[in-house]
Amino acid sequence: MAMSRIQLMGGLFLSLTILLTVIGQLLIKRGVTLVSAVSGLEGSLLLFVWRAFTHPLVMIGLACAVVSMACWTLALARLDLHVAYPFFGLAIVLILLCSRLMMDEPVSLLRWAGVAVVCVGLWLVARQ
Repeated sequence: MAMSRIQLMGGLFLSLTILLTVIGQLLIKRGVTLVSAVSGLEGSLLLFVWRAFTHPLVMIGLACAVVSMACWTLALARLDLHVAYPFFGLAIVLILLCSRLMMDEPVSLLRWAGVAVVCVGLWLVARQ
């Protein structure tokens, strides 16, 4: 069955939500990693929070989160929640993959197995 224009737009907004969520999380992680590498912040949580929230990468990452929520709202106006929400699992998969490839974070075999389970679940939801 062909998708309607409304469903296509919903899928576009859902895709933007996931993409912006992933980009935002990666930018925030990179920004706070850079801030935590600065010496002299060990004893001051308030100073760390200030520096983190004013770091350009963190600010851009937070802006991505805001735009992502706007896209999510637009996606939900066009798609059923029970259809749209499971696809947030793609963000988990993409963040795990990017954290390994872009940030050289170790990812255990058990986590990769979990990603495989999420992918199978998404495939099952998409087949509906």
